[in-house]
This record gives sequence, C-alpha cells and structure tokens, in this order.
Amino acid sequence: MDQLKLIKAVIGMAITAIVLLCVYSWMKGVPVFSIFQSKDKMERTATILRSIENTNRWVFLTIEDEEVEVIENVCKIYPAFYELGIEIKDTTTWYNIKKKKGEKVAHLTLPAIKILDSGGINDMNVINVYGEATPAVIKKMKKDAEIDMKNRALSESNMQQAKDNAFKHFKNLFMSLGCTDVKIDWKNE
Repeated sequence: MDQLKLIKAVIGMAITAIVLLCVYSWMKGVPVFSIFQSKDKMERTATILRSIENTNRWVFLTIEDEEVEVIENVCKIYPAFYELGIEIKDTTTWYNIKKKKGEKVAHLTLPAIKILDSGGINDMNVINVYGEATPAVIKKMKKDAEIDMKNRALSESNMQQAKDNAFKHFKNLFMSLGCTDVKIDWKNE
C-alpha cells in the first residue's frame, strides 16, 4: 500500500512539474521544448542569416521552352532553358529586420527579376528537322528563336509567378527567423 501511495505521489509531482513548465513557457511566449533548445535555435538562426548574406543568386522560376524556326526550306527546333531570379551581389543592404510595436518585420528591397543565364539555347540539343542552311541562315534562325523564347520567358505571367515564388520563399525564410511580417519592394519598377 505504501508503494502505491509513493507511485501516486511521484506521478502527481511529475504532472505538477509539467503543468508549471507549461504555464511558465506560456507566460514567456516560448514553446515548451524550445526552452531547452535555445542555444541550438540561435545557432540555426545564425546559420540561416549567414547563408542569406552569402547567397548572391536566387532562382524563383525555371522555364523550359522550345521554338520551331523555318527559313528557306530549313526547319530547326531550338530548345532553351531559362532561370528567372535575382542577383544580389550589387546590393549592399537588401534586407532589414526591425521591431515595430513588439513585432519583428522584415523589409526587403530586391532588384528586378531577370533572366539569370546569358544564353538559354544549348546548340548540342538543336534538332535539324529538314534542310541544310548556310552559317548565316543558321545564325539568324538561332537569334530569332532566342528572341522569341526570351520574350515568352519574360512574359507578364511568368514575371508575376517568379515574384509570387520569391515572396513565398522569403516569407517562409524570414518567418522561420521569428519575423511576423515580410514586405518586399522591387527596384526598377
């Protein structure tokens, strides 16, 4: 019988300790188990901030496209691959985290979204459907295909999709750092 009372007392003390820990964490506004992991969380936050600082190129939309060009009985299919994103290397301070009325707000000033790679057409993957062409005709066909595909890549809907993806990405990233709100201003708009 004494063992049963001892077990009940230990269980009661454990429940009381858990309840007190929960009340304490609730009053501090910190999840219960993060009280014991604050050093690990700070190191994770520092790692995230360092990686943000060191990342110069952010890709938000990848586009795979192809263009069929027909000139003078010659037909070629030009495949291309474009990455829409930003390069931050020219921007010294592109994000700022401020406390406002007890909340942390991240304010980002980002450069305009653009095509990050210079040439999207891979000459090794060009398919010659029919006909033979002179080097001048081939050069013109490739240039025309490149212009058409770049214009499609930079279409309003693709640019908006890239901006939406950027916002989602940065919002998740800065919210994981404890920010309650993220605002983005785009340069050159």
